[in-house]
Amino acid sequence: MKLLSKEEILPFLKNLFSQAQNSIKISSPWIKSEVFKELLPEKNVNLEVIVRDSELEDFLITDPDVLRTIQQLKGKIFLNPDIHSKFVIIDNKKAVVGSANITKSGLYQDGNIETAVFIEDKKQIQKLISQFESIKEKSVNLSEEIVGIVLNSVSSITAEILLFQEVPQQTYLKIPAGDSGFLLGRIAVIKDINSSLFSTFLSTIERSVFSEVEKLKILLTEKDPLYKKALTLSYLNEKESSIKVGQLEILAYFNPEVSHGESVLKTPMVPPTAGALVYSLKTEKEIQSIMKINHAGYPMGEPVSFGKLFNTNLNAYVDLEKIYSMHMAVLGTTGSGKTTFVRRIMENLKSKDVKVYIFDLYNEYEKSVSKSFKLIFPPLLFPVSFDNIKELFRQYGVFFQEKSSEEKRIASYFRRHLKPDLEIIGFNEKSLEDMLIESISLTDLKGELREELQTFLDMLKKDYTEDALKKHPEVVKDIKKSLESKENVVIYDFHRIEDPITRVNIAGILMKEIFRISKLEEGKRVIILEEAQNFAPEKGFGEIQAGSSNIAYVMARKIATEGRKFNLGLIAITQRPANISKYVLSQLNTQAVFKLINRNDLEAVSVFFEYSKEDIFNILPFLKPGNGFITGLAVPFGILTEIKLG
Repeated sequence: MKLLSKEEILPFLKNLFSQAQNSIKISSPWIKSEVFKELLPEKNVNLEVIVRDSELEDFLITDPDVLRTIQQLKGKIFLNPDIHSKFVIIDNKKAVVGSANITKSGLYQDGNIETAVFIEDKKQIQKLISQFESIKEKSVNLSEEIVGIVLNSVSSITAEILLFQEVPQQTYLKIPAGDSGFLLGRIAVIKDINSSLFSTFLSTIERSVFSEVEKLKILLTEKDPLYKKALTLSYLNEKESSIKVGQLEILAYFNPEVSHGESVLKTPMVPPTAGALVYSLKTEKEIQSIMKINHAGYPMGEPVSFGKLFNTNLNAYVDLEKIYSMHMAVLGTTGSGKTTFVRRIMENLKSKDVKVYIFDLYNEYEKSVSKSFKLIFPPLLFPVSFDNIKELFRQYGVFFQEKSSEEKRIASYFRRHLKPDLEIIGFNEKSLEDMLIESISLTDLKGELREELQTFLDMLKKDYTEDALKKHPEVVKDIKKSLESKENVVIYDFHRIEDPITRVNIAGILMKEIFRISKLEEGKRVIILEEAQNFAPEKGFGEIQAGSSNIAYVMARKIATEGRKFNLGLIAITQRPANISKYVLSQLNTQAVFKLINRNDLEAVSVFFEYSKEDIFNILPFLKPGNGFITGLAVPFGILTEIKLG
């Protein structure tokens, strides 16, 4: 041990700092930048500094340049309101302990009378290191992503915070709670604090908080974010008060170190403590692990990445296991990103155990799914009941009343051959043209009905391609091949079919067969229904009926209700949520909502946004393409996300 006089302290410290190879630890209540820079070695080392923040005046002594210098050197800054210890440790081998701060009055010749001792004893150095670490544990790490402080707990799920820096709404934050857990929150609303608001705050907060106007002016007008953090923490330590600002929705309590079998996400029951620090989650590992937890708080069975958490570089996931068991709705205007969202899921789907059937109306999946069985339907007519034939007759001026014996014979013929079932429908062996020709042969040779039906057939041939009337046995054969395909993805491309009844009939028969297979064979299956309002409409919308005559509607309801029993999921995609069956929509337990403008559509999705999510609901008309809100059973909680378009 060596005793250092006032005159010896500064030159000794300079020499000691210059010898640093690995680390420098500094505990000094106050530091001045010009003295601090004079000591720092040219070589970059691991730098940790603890300074005092008991009141605002502490940072009228420790100046902002000190904090910036430490930050530039990638050092760590710790704030402690009770620190009075003054010592430095170099490379965990040498130390100087004394009475002097690293300021002009502490170290310069014309300053205070100070004394210090130099220590090299290993045991004493180890004790000093332990003391430094003990102070650190009770300090605030200013170098971490501290973005604010809790000022008022409205409830266990809502808190008001003061932000230290500019952060956008929808940013995810954490508030440490307990040894290993933290409260996870989302900034719902940001309010600016300025002098014009003071009169409002004065009615709810003690006047003593604002009694020193000049201090507040310094705090509020400071531009440097790092220094502003230190100033604000110091001011609040001094006043022991809170200021109301902003709104944080608390989503869950997260504790990764729970007992095996317990949920790591729990409902927050205790409000955060006023004065608690609020941290950013932008670069935290915790949030990435949270993104792979489902709504129940357990690890996702089959996490599939589709994009990023809004305003971060962190991957966002949905749990496919919760989709094929509990279904999903994807809603948004044209160009909002809903189809791209589903394509991203398909691109990142790694499980070979899931069979996916895509009902593609506009040829949107051809390029995004490389390995698949693809069936492009020709532009055909595909009636599956005599009612379908009667509607075709009516469109061409043939009105069938089934009063005459020949009308009854024709009706009976079509009822025998047209069934909404792939195995027994007559198209296994005959085309629509074959059936029409055979039905004409059942009429009287010189009767009026024969002439009407022949004219009807001629007009169909004129209005539709040859494939529309002749390709049925081939199409049925191709459908059966698709259902037996070993490929994990089957794409049914409807873009060449103009007749909406034909689309509905083929889709309905396919869904019926997939449902039947799911009941008989083990496995996980998902049906992706593009423009779902065309298959399962709400009553009163469009030319497609919502009733028992619409087999696609019937099967969509059946799969939405019973599919989960057989691991058959439904992803319904629509740009018109108001037009899709409300019953089907209510069964889709995960929702991805993109930009929506139409009032009826917004009203249809409003049920997915509880009171705490009103801020997100209100910005739906203004979302940029690729931004969407995902909520429900396949995600840990409602998350705002962004996906890569194109």
